[in-house]
Formats: sequence, structure tokens, C-alpha cells
Amino acid sequence: MNQEKLKDLWEETLASPDIERFGSVAQAVVEAYKNNAGFRVHIKNRSDRVTARTGVAFDADNFDIGSARAYIADEIGFTGWTDLIGAIKDAGGIPILFSYAVAAMDRGDFTSLEEAVGPERFYEQILEWFERGLFESEKETLNEIFAAACMLGQTSTAEYLLEKGVDPYAGMKTGLAGFHYAASSGRLDVIRMLIERGITPEVKNMYGGTVFEQAIWSAVNEYTPDHAEIVEKLIEARAIFDVGYREWWDEQDVPDIETKDRIASVLERHERTLLKSALQKNKSDGKTHIHQ
Repeated sequence: MNQEKLKDLWEETLASPDIERFGSVAQAVVEAYKNNAGFRVHIKNRSDRVTARTGVAFDADNFDIGSARAYIADEIGFTGWTDLIGAIKDAGGIPILFSYAVAAMDRGDFTSLEEAVGPERFYEQILEWFERGLFESEKETLNEIFAAACMLGQTSTAEYLLEKGVDPYAGMKTGLAGFHYAASSGRLDVIRMLIERGITPEVKNMYGGTVFEQAIWSAVNEYTPDHAEIVEKLIEARAIFDVGYREWWDEQDVPDIETKDRIASVLERHERTLLKSALQKNKSDGKTHIHQ
């Protein structure tokens, strides 16, 4: 079984879990490990975590059905295959897909959650879980889902969670908050919504960067067609940055010339405004003039 078929089987199984289907997933994981070098690397990278959670030792040369079961159990947040099977049998318990969401948010695995839920169903699924009260004991997960929604461009979900009182900067387990992720991923609709709601862009990510700094860095290194307008929107929203970005920007190898020119223009206009304001302030204070 190739990785694409395994992915499809995995998503079908999470959506409609039963013991037989999970058994098929375990067998498919063994086959994928044998036949796909990239998947072997992925499993090996996860082996220490899996062993720590499940107690199942990992043998790179003997990846069997027990190893696959341990990997699957850990992926969904269980300590072992027996616990996973027990949860499947408990029809009135926590949904398996929700358990997977908790585990995925703990890993910062935002894209995989969207794939498992389905991009078109993401909003409805989060709404359903919220209204069922499943997040009442999973506040950290809820915070991270807000960050995920921003990164994924799930604007309706992010807006709904804000309306429900989620702190837009609480979900920073991965080092970036939702606002940073929206800037990084080029999610213009999310950026507009957060600005309209008055969410400050000045909180810093794990690298010490504000949302503006995240956006302008990403326009070079993670380019999307919307990055130029995102930078403009943040400047219009009075994002704070120092004079000198224009000079730095001119030195960057930007993937798109139109984006480079557009951001250069807005930086130049803004820096002129900053210099003019400083000049006027100095005049009013009776200090030495700043020469342009």
C-alpha cells in the first residue's frame, strides 16, 4: 500500500472508527514502512515519543504489527493499543476523532487535523465539539485550534472561537500564535478579520518577531501572492516598526518582483510619514531639526 492510500484509509478510519478498520490501518502501516523510505524516516523520528508513551521498544529492522499498533495508539493520544480498542468500544465516550485532535494539537500538527476532519467540514466539526462541551477540559487544545484555524485560513472557525472568548494569543505551544501563523501562511482573510476585531499585532513570537515582522520575513521566505497586501494591511493598522526596513527589504531576494516593488513602496511611504512626524515633534519641542 502506498502512502496516499494509507492516508485515505487513515482518514476514513478516524471518521468512522471500528476495530477491524484500525487493524487494517496497522497492517497498512507495516507495509508502508517496508516499502517507503520517507515513511520509515517519519516513523523513526517518532520512535522515541512512541516508546515513551506506550512502552513498546522500537526496532528499525523488525517493525512488526505490534510496533505499528503502538505508533497508531500514540498518534491518537493513547498509551497503547488496548486503550485505543477500549475507547472504540465505548460508544458513549470521547470520539476517537476528538482524541486525535487533542494529540495533533499537542504536536502542532495543524494540517493533519484539517485533513482528518476535512477542510470543508472543519468549521462544523469544531462547532459541534464546542457545543458538546468537549473543550471544557481541553482549554489548551482549544487555544491551539484557534492558532490552527488562522494558519489554515479557516476564518469562520477563528472568528467563532474569538466570539466564544478564546484568547488569540493563548495558543502559542508551537512558538507562534494565530496572528503570526496567518501572516506566515498568507491568509489575508484571517488578517483582515483579526485587524477588524482589534487584535493587537505587537505580541512577539518565539523568535522575538511581531506579526508585521513575521509577515515581511515570510514574504521573502514563504511567499504567497497575498503577502504584499498583508504587509500593507498591518501597516495601515499601525503595526509598529522602526525606520530602516526599506533598506533591509531592498537587499532581499524576493520571489516575486511585483511583491517586492509593492512592499518597497508602502515601506517608503510609511518611513516618510515617521520622519515627518519626528520632524514636527522636534519642532514643537524646540529641538534640533531632523533633515530628510
